[in-house]
Amino acid sequence: MKPQDREVVIGADPDAGKYENRPEMSPELENRKMRRRLWRQKRAAFVAEGAFICRRLRYNSQYRDIPDGSSAITSLAAGPTGAVFGATSGETVHVFAYNPTPPFDAVATLAVLEGETDCRRSLVAVGEGAVICGTRATGDRPEGWPGGALYQISGFPFFADAVQEWPRGFGEVEKLGVPVEGEGIAALAFDALRNRVYGLSDKTGVFFVHDVASRRTEQRGSVDPLWHYSENLMIAPDGLVLTTGPGSTLVRYDPETDRLETLDAAVPHFPGRGLYARIDSWTWEPVRGLFYVGDQADGLLYTVDPRTLEARLLGKPTDRVRVRALAAAADGRVFGMAGQPGDMAQMFVYEPDTAQLRNLGIPLAAVEERRYGYEFDAAAAGPQGQLYFGESERSSRLFVYFPSYAGGAAAPKAAAGGDS
Repeated sequence: MKPQDREVVIGADPDAGKYENRPEMSPELENRKMRRRLWRQKRAAFVAEGAFICRRLRYNSQYRDIPDGSSAITSLAAGPTGAVFGATSGETVHVFAYNPTPPFDAVATLAVLEGETDCRRSLVAVGEGAVICGTRATGDRPEGWPGGALYQISGFPFFADAVQEWPRGFGEVEKLGVPVEGEGIAALAFDALRNRVYGLSDKTGVFFVHDVASRRTEQRGSVDPLWHYSENLMIAPDGLVLTTGPGSTLVRYDPETDRLETLDAAVPHFPGRGLYARIDSWTWEPVRGLFYVGDQADGLLYTVDPRTLEARLLGKPTDRVRVRALAAAADGRVFGMAGQPGDMAQMFVYEPDTAQLRNLGIPLAAVEERRYGYEFDAAAAGPQGQLYFGESERSSRLFVYFPSYAGGAAAPKAAAGGDS
């Protein structure tokens, strides 16, 4: 009988033993224990600790997603009441909110910033019902472009009525001005004690201060005269701000003295790589009171103590060059996403109690849809213990990660602090 004449049962798994000219298989493959071992090794490629879900960037099936080409999530910020806010980059900037509380569990668009294309590391929640974001323009900037602007979005309608199938329109958008003429905004950080937003321009590294109440913006000078600086601002709960300047040295803004100064302390890097060792991502870990920092040049992970300025190298968590997103869990563990553009992300965890740095594998969400994680550029921690990672693809989703805790215990309550 020829192979094409054999009966084929629709829906049945093919039996390799029925096919002619098949390669010889090891007898060990008939052993159930060996097959289970191979299956466990296959699963090991994906994150098997904790659980991922993902959410489409739309309120429900009656709404369109944030359009492909404008949905790359490049900024995330956790709000004070449990919601997480995000901003996208691409053809048009969209600002959205995700409320995890039932019966919502959905993403709602708060604003569409027409004419703006990028918002990266530049979204902060400034109170119960307002966020401020900063824009920039990557690539060729249009002639006559005034510069990246600050926008305040308030009056959120998304949380008004839990039984409504439709959100009640967008939030109120107010343009607060252009902090640095002709330059975009590379990063923002919020000082909750002083109700101020600190920012950094993307061309000459001008540091500026925006007072939320008075809506006045003032410049404090450049963080780096050579313009070899990190496009990130790390802020501690007391308002102290750190970034890096020339030769991987730390730059500090002290709100008590209102001084911007370059320090002697430097961040870890490989020999000869100090010029490229810039902050790629960061998170504040409130249990130990440390900044955890991901390196852009070589994919290193290290801590910075804002009190002593001591920087301690923890290691290189993956074989990837960059560490693009970091978030701290409620028990002090730090989770991150590493990967170059165009590559599949690898997730890792640092466990401070045991000083272990482990590669967890490839992110995979099975709810709301089956989706593999490739590129991530933003992260935030929610108050209920979940972590948020923003996908930065042409068509993107919000990934929600629920870490596993020892003994199935509930997530411990996090202390006050912020994330990148």
